[in-house]
Amino acid sequence: MRNHIATKCNYSLPPLVGRARIRGCSLFILFWFCCFFSSAQTSLSVSDIPDSLKKDAYSVVRDYQVSVTASSQQSLTAHYRKVVTILKKKGERHALWHRPTSSFDQLTSFSGKIYDEQGNVKGKIKRNAVHTSQYSEHLATDVQHNYFEPSELDYPYTIELEWDVKSSKGYMEYEYFFPIEHDRQSMEKASFILTIPADTKIRYTGMPHQWEAQKKNEGNNEVYAWNMPAMRCLIDDEYDDKPMFYCPSILAVPSNFKFGESSGTLDSWESLGKWYAQLADNRGTLLPADVHKVRELTADCKNDKEKIAALYKYLGEKTRYVSIQLGIGGWQPMTAEEVGKTGFGDCKALTNYMQALLKEAGITSCQTVISTEYADLLKGFPNMHQTNHVILTIPQTDGSNMVIECTNPQLPLGFVPGSYAGHEALQITGGEGKLIRIPEYTPQNNYERLVAEVQLQADGKSTIKFSDDHYGARYGGVRSIVYQNEKERKDNVAHWVSLQDPVIDKVKVNEVKTDTPHLDVQADMKVTYGKVNGNRIFLACNPFRDFHKPRFRNGRQRPIVVESSYSLDDEIRISLPENCVFSAGQKTESSSTDFGSYSLDIKQEGQMLIIKTKVSVNKGRFDISRQKEFSDFREALSDMTTRSIILEIK
Repeated sequence: MRNHIATKCNYSLPPLVGRARIRGCSLFILFWFCCFFSSAQTSLSVSDIPDSLKKDAYSVVRDYQVSVTASSQQSLTAHYRKVVTILKKKGERHALWHRPTSSFDQLTSFSGKIYDEQGNVKGKIKRNAVHTSQYSEHLATDVQHNYFEPSELDYPYTIELEWDVKSSKGYMEYEYFFPIEHDRQSMEKASFILTIPADTKIRYTGMPHQWEAQKKNEGNNEVYAWNMPAMRCLIDDEYDDKPMFYCPSILAVPSNFKFGESSGTLDSWESLGKWYAQLADNRGTLLPADVHKVRELTADCKNDKEKIAALYKYLGEKTRYVSIQLGIGGWQPMTAEEVGKTGFGDCKALTNYMQALLKEAGITSCQTVISTEYADLLKGFPNMHQTNHVILTIPQTDGSNMVIECTNPQLPLGFVPGSYAGHEALQITGGEGKLIRIPEYTPQNNYERLVAEVQLQADGKSTIKFSDDHYGARYGGVRSIVYQNEKERKDNVAHWVSLQDPVIDKVKVNEVKTDTPHLDVQADMKVTYGKVNGNRIFLACNPFRDFHKPRFRNGRQRPIVVESSYSLDDEIRISLPENCVFSAGQKTESSSTDFGSYSLDIKQEGQMLIIKTKVSVNKGRFDISRQKEFSDFREALSDMTTRSIILEIK
């Protein structure tokens, strides 16, 4: 599925292919446009930027103007002007420009200027400075990447760019107006003008505020204008919301749209689902050979679960994931016959194919549109920015849904990847859309169980055998190790241990694909575990875990967001050298908070030192007033695992 998500703003956001962006105004509208932007600054001297906007920033958007004109449901033009001051070398990528185009839209002009620190013009940028590439991870795509990168310049400097884009094959949105595109970037001002036929109904939303438009009727057109003031939006904070929800933005869409040969409405998520259902309609006919295979594979199955498992295995044996993004194919699945012939497809195509296989076996399933980025969809505001993937769901009698990830049939049947566990999704059922939520992971089903056996020598050197068993999303997060060679596995495991220069002797991987799948990684290593000082040996309490201490920007107002829950249950058993003792005898401590809990238990039994640590982290949104509590909890986790255990040699 085409990716239209407004993701973390550390790069220029990909525009929705085929969306409108541009000009074509009457003389009056052009005059009004100029009046609206009459506050446009005449000086681009860096000294004119308020200190409050320069503080902690790598760049400042001096001005960002977008003017979109829609003459019909299929024709759009848009004009862009963006002026950015790059304050220091760390912000050099903020000067990069990238604009994908496709068969739905074309870049019709591009120009710019470079200014020095005092605001003097140092050079001009022409259309031939734009480079193009059709390199892509997709097997076939009509997307062309247009990009510009300025030469090495003295900092600070200012870059001004203007470009035009035209679309004539329809669109599903007018503009996703997102002036701040990067970490450590603030903004002086930004403005967006939308001109549409007067009889056109539109919907728009703004974040983090409901930006209200200034409206004006002119002849047969209606003009909407938004003006954003100066603001800081430095988005490199940790435990934060997605930038889409707190950086200034406006998303404007037509209530009724045409896109290619298709049409639909954007009144609700349900109506968007109806459009998707129409795209997928009549595309589930199987090849005769596949029909025969379904009947053969399911003939001896005792129930639906066995049928689903047999067909899921067949999907994995016959197909592979390949993305094809040609025209409307970015949204419409290939037919089941095409997938049957070629043996490949993207997420939409493979999901559609699996649905057809199940239908032939008498099992109802639903194509389901979801985001791997956003857990919650905008309430009452359907959009394609928050969806980038298609999965298959099978409604169960208890009201739940079985999830089938068709792009990776090597996953156990029914396994929910952590990238969308707990996310809202648009289930296509009965020819329209229905909002559902995918089951999420809890600390009880998203966990690791680690057991390590350590042979400690008097000089601190050790041999370690450990087993780390992964469940839930943590299982999905390490599955790639199954397909790695021996060297890759050793390199990977070496990074799991916070000890200097571990030498990994061997790694064994055991994947168990049951109803509760898990992956056990076992390894043998040689390493210096303890540091010797006189008659003392200093050991790290748990070198297999590394908890990050959070950092928050001064004055932060946004809530603390923890996106996933998990738990860790570790036991380290250390065989001590002769006459070596843990002088403290026994150490226990524990704590429980809204953010999670932890416990530590250290004791010596004969010549065996046993260290048990347990950690549980809770998902949630916490008010920023609890920042110190949250930081204290995370620091306590870090201190517990990194503290030194002191042994004495008698």
